[in-house]
Amino acid sequence: MTKCARCERLPESAPAAGRLFLVPPIAPTCAIIEDVLERLSLEYTTPFPQVYEIPFGEGDLRRLCEEYGETISALEQADTKCFILPRDEALSVAHLATMEPLRVLVARIRAGWLTDMLAQKRLTSWFQPIADKEGVIHGHECLMRGIGLDGAIISPIEIYNVARQSDLLFFLDCACRINAVRCAAEHGVASRLFINFVPASIYRPEACLQSTFKAISDVGLQPENIVFEVVESETVRDTEHLLRVLSFYRDHGFKVALDDLGAGYSSLNLLSRLQPDYIKLDMALVRDVDVDPYKANITENLLNMAQKLGVRSVAEGVETQGELHWLLEHGADLLQGFLLGHPAPEPASSVSMPA
Repeated sequence: MTKCARCERLPESAPAAGRLFLVPPIAPTCAIIEDVLERLSLEYTTPFPQVYEIPFGEGDLRRLCEEYGETISALEQADTKCFILPRDEALSVAHLATMEPLRVLVARIRAGWLTDMLAQKRLTSWFQPIADKEGVIHGHECLMRGIGLDGAIISPIEIYNVARQSDLLFFLDCACRINAVRCAAEHGVASRLFINFVPASIYRPEACLQSTFKAISDVGLQPENIVFEVVESETVRDTEHLLRVLSFYRDHGFKVALDDLGAGYSSLNLLSRLQPDYIKLDMALVRDVDVDPYKANITENLLNMAQKLGVRSVAEGVETQGELHWLLEHGADLLQGFLLGHPAPEPASSVSMPA
């Protein structure tokens, strides 16, 4: 099957000159568009009712997007459709397929730094150890970090937020999976790798995961040592699609984990359908579990349930000795958190288990 174009190819950068077409949803939005064009002294025509054709030159598109980002509401930006053509290209029905929300164009223009970072492959993976009750490292979670032009580390939260707004999530998530595999191979990680993926970034696994599987094969990692971790389980809307993705992973010998169990009803409902190899307890439950009777009751029941189902449990966010001792006493299989080790560019070779 052909590789997924959205995963494999960054959107082309906006040209320095061309024609921007805007199709707003309502007349009041039209009034705002016209007001901004007049303030910026930009000419426009309306080739069809409520359709604006705006020729632009060097710097004009950025100025327009900055103004529309401030003056048009988020909902209107989402419902205003747009596309860009070269100055000499005739408008045709085929161009309708290239339309996207104005919100995406505004975000992409504002987030040129992210497009540049992805194009220049300025991503790396840090590793956080996951250990058993004896302190033996069971695996490492691969955590993406961006690298600024000055070498500074950029938060993954910021990167993913901008990627969602600018419709770059497909490319970013694929790049992160491949980067995790390559970084792990470069460091000679022999333990299991926990690699995050966002379900919404995969159309069809047989197409979208080709590059990931090839990267794993190229570096010689064994599928049974790789755990693909479902993040953002709270936002899963299509459970059947997620089941297909996880079945595809399993059919190729990989393990799967469900993240943030206990964060809400969605992850608990998914548990019975997905039947993961690992569950990761939400760190909000782990925090102060040794002194909070409500959290203790919930967490104890989740750990008991995991044991009865034969699913390995990972307690995330362990930061105090009190939390650690409580979790060990109540049957947590694996532990992860700052008490055992911070995320770091170099994978840990051992963990010092506090007494």
